Amino acid sequence: MSNSGYVKGECHACGGPLEFPAAGAGETVSCPHCGQPTVLAAGRPAMPATGGGRRPWGWPTVAVVLAALAAGYFLAVKPGPPGAATAPPAAPRPATNPAPPAAVVPAPPAYDVETNDFGISTLTLEKTPGSSLVYVTGKIHNLAGRQRFGVKIELRLLDSNDLIIGRTTDYQAVLEPNGDWGFKALVMESQAAGARFGSIREQ
Repeated sequence: MSNSGYVKGECHACGGPLEFPAAGAGETVSCPHCGQPTVLAAGRPAMPATGGGRRPWGWPTVAVVLAALAAGYFLAVKPGPPGAATAPPAAPRPATNPAPPAAVVPAPPAYDVETNDFGISTLTLEKTPGSSLVYVTGKIHNLAGRQRFGVKIELRLLDSNDLIIGRTTDYQAVLEPNGDWGFKALVMESQAAGARFGSIREQ
């Protein structure tokens, strides 16, 4: 309003602006902003003292305080610039009782004898069921990447005292590259108790 018969004041409860006829000064009315009773007074009225001796905050003051709090929160959580130093991650704690490393067990040899690009397995004396025939058996592996022709193995027969008492042989016409041959050499000596590798060659 621009009428010179009006004056301006504030609500004692919320601080909201009031404009009223000058003749109404001193009257108690309901504030149009907060609905609380307030005494009309020209100019900036003295606010009633509170328990702490301070006047209650009005809406403009509350808005300024909230804006300041929001700015402070933004600055507190805003991440630093790229490359800013950060605390290093905590080092992992060492195990109190680390498990001992597993023992390395060497692999057993693949063959009892390796010679002339042949691998010969353990020799065994086998008796044919239902017969008196005895054979020295075993396996020969061709370690070469080529065919072997006329392969002959010779074995020494031993008695119970590991003394040589005779010999026996077996023959394979063709042994393929990296192939196996399960040989079976006939034993003629009745006192034979074991066998030992003698030689192997191509004929």
